[in-house]
Amino acid sequence: MDERHQKILEILDEEKSVDIHYLKQVLAVSEPTIRNDLRFLESENKLQRIHGGAIQLPKTKEVSYSQRAVVRQSEKERIGRAAREFIQKGETVFLDAGSTIMALAEQLPSGFEFNAVTAALHIALEAGKHPNVSVHLVGGMLRSSLQELIGPKAIQGIREVHAHKVFLSISGVDLAKGITENHVFSAEVKKAMVESADQVILLADSSKMGKVYFADVLPLTEVDVIITDSGISPEFHQSLLDMGVEVIIA
Repeated sequence: MDERHQKILEILDEEKSVDIHYLKQVLAVSEPTIRNDLRFLESENKLQRIHGGAIQLPKTKEVSYSQRAVVRQSEKERIGRAAREFIQKGETVFLDAGSTIMALAEQLPSGFEFNAVTAALHIALEAGKHPNVSVHLVGGMLRSSLQELIGPKAIQGIREVHAHKVFLSISGVDLAKGITENHVFSAEVKKAMVESADQVILLADSSKMGKVYFADVLPLTEVDVIITDSGISPEFHQSLLDMGVEVIIA
């Protein structure tokens, strides 16, 4: 999506519905351009077109971190254990928000020193329990449901860091749509981490496979490794391999 598409979605997020004439004035483009934008965004499952404009798609109620933490707990613990093997001495790594990343934070390696950078309060506190880990928390506006810092300050802080690896949590993994997230501001934080890291390691239990959510994060071709559980279907597993993604079953 380009900047104009993102602006349309931001307006929809505030107003819940928009008409074409209003968008023409705000974005200073022609009516055919707006119609093409709305048509594209509808094809991407971002909105619903109506006569003369568009409306926001219904949103599902966001699940809190405490609720997510107890779902598929054993799978997440195994995924976290497998993920820690990728961390090497002296590296700088990004740790995303979410319960699967928490499973990694609880099991970080202890035999050497390294840096962990995160935008999540609970991840920073857990990683800080390991005396060999130097924890860096970026600033920003608090998204309380995931205890995550978001917004321009968070993104700026992330962009000032070069990381060897990013350990990413996500809402959905789809072969066609790629990696998607249910919250646009969290998606922006994830994108910034991906752009500032050499290697992208996705931690996603098998329930995330085949799911598509509101905000794009990155295509599967930009993911280096996916760590998941044995619930992934053989067909989905093989499709990921065919796309050049390394898949580890924890």
